[in-house]
Amino acid sequence: MMRFALPLMTAALAAVPIQAITVANPASDQMARLSVIARKGAMRKALLDSGMPCDHIEKVNIQGPWANTIMWRAKCGGDPRYDYAVFVGADASVQIRYCAEMADLKLPACRPFSNNPPAPIILGKVPASHQ
Repeated sequence: MMRFALPLMTAALAAVPIQAITVANPASDQMARLSVIARKGAMRKALLDSGMPCDHIEKVNIQGPWANTIMWRAKCGGDPRYDYAVFVGADASVQIRYCAEMADLKLPACRPFSNNPPAPIILGKVPASHQ
């Protein structure tokens, strides 16, 4: 009896459509709404509070959702060693990793910086065309 239950359950689960789940993240939304200068200041404070070296923030950009966080990217100064992935949790917790070690940690790669504003869906607002 058990021999047939597992394949049947597997087939039933495979038939269920997978839907994207967007988790609310007020901390990341608040960061995205800041002015560029305020966002750089907040990101630098998060880096320094985490013990990461950063003389000044050159660039900050949102990368997108990952697990139950929103991934941001921050580049400090001109030194490529100080290129960071910053994971912001909904509770305003922050975890920071060097972009150079993302593959070794099996985390998403840091993408190139973009001049585009954060997408509305990342900010928790789904445009009418996506509903």
